[in-house]
Amino acid sequence: MSLPSWAVAVITIGAAAILAVSIDYLISLLTRESFNPAGRNCFITGGSSGLGKALAEELVKGGADVCIVARRTEELEKAVKEIETYKKSPTQKVMFVSADVTSKQDMLRAFDTAEVKMGRNPDFVCCCAGASYPKFFLDSTLDEVDHLINLNYLGQAYAAHQAAFRMRDSKVENGKIVFVSSMLGILSFAGYATYSPTKYAIRGLADTLRNELKQYGIGVHIFFPGGIESPGFDTENLTKPEVTKAIEGANTPQTSKECAKSLMKGLHTGNYMIMTDFIGEILRAVSRGVSPSNNFILDSILSIIGQPIASGYAIYMDYLVKSLNKPKTK
Repeated sequence: MSLPSWAVAVITIGAAAILAVSIDYLISLLTRESFNPAGRNCFITGGSSGLGKALAEELVKGGADVCIVARRTEELEKAVKEIETYKKSPTQKVMFVSADVTSKQDMLRAFDTAEVKMGRNPDFVCCCAGASYPKFFLDSTLDEVDHLINLNYLGQAYAAHQAAFRMRDSKVENGKIVFVSSMLGILSFAGYATYSPTKYAIRGLADTLRNELKQYGIGVHIFFPGGIESPGFDTENLTKPEVTKAIEGANTPQTSKECAKSLMKGLHTGNYMIMTDFIGEILRAVSRGVSPSNNFILDSILSIIGQPIASGYAIYMDYLVKSLNKPKTK
């Protein structure tokens, strides 16, 4: 007795789905490593406030030693005292180094100093230092362009270069380098011409090093947060054009602690591209290219859903910007 055609179709689709899920699970087992902070030696730039400080707290809660890096000594000293309250053991180390991440010499000195203070080279490095000053491109100075390239891109590139060198030469096992991009490293619009390109560049660097550093057993991850409640977020809104606010819509920022928990969750899962919410997951699925999937079936579905949404949003953004120079009717 032969089965009806609809039953054959259902069985075929079901078998294909089961096969895809099984392959995805097998690939995950072979390629992803769950992150456990216990015993880790962590080096965090931008660690005196915001995401960097919140991440340091989460790592210390998990049993890691942490060295935070930023420019202002007074803020670093205060942050260390607060981070120390999360120690699980009195033997855990929480230290700081004052350094300018945009200086190659300062970054070299910071890693050297941290090695002395911590007694070893780091096996986990997260690059959290960054800033944004939203305004129209033609209202920005070339000095502002230079500053954000130096801080948001070169600051992370310098830290990653030193981290990779030391992890390789120290033969660190399961070393990790975590870059911090932004949702604006996946999409961009009016007002972010000096910021967004630096975050796209971080994506390019992370994609390259994710592949290249496998020869040394070093894992690379990239984090794409949205708005984060911080003094920096308040500063952004001082110069942000009204059309930028309109395109963003009701942008409710997450707290630094919420973002840090999202990052830790992604690291624990072993995801390469780590997001904070469902919209981020849709954008990741639409734009991931050849980057590793977080979940093959889900990513395929999100990509199909996301394409028309992204196209519609692009039309909406263009409409708002084109309306800027239209004469207002009385």
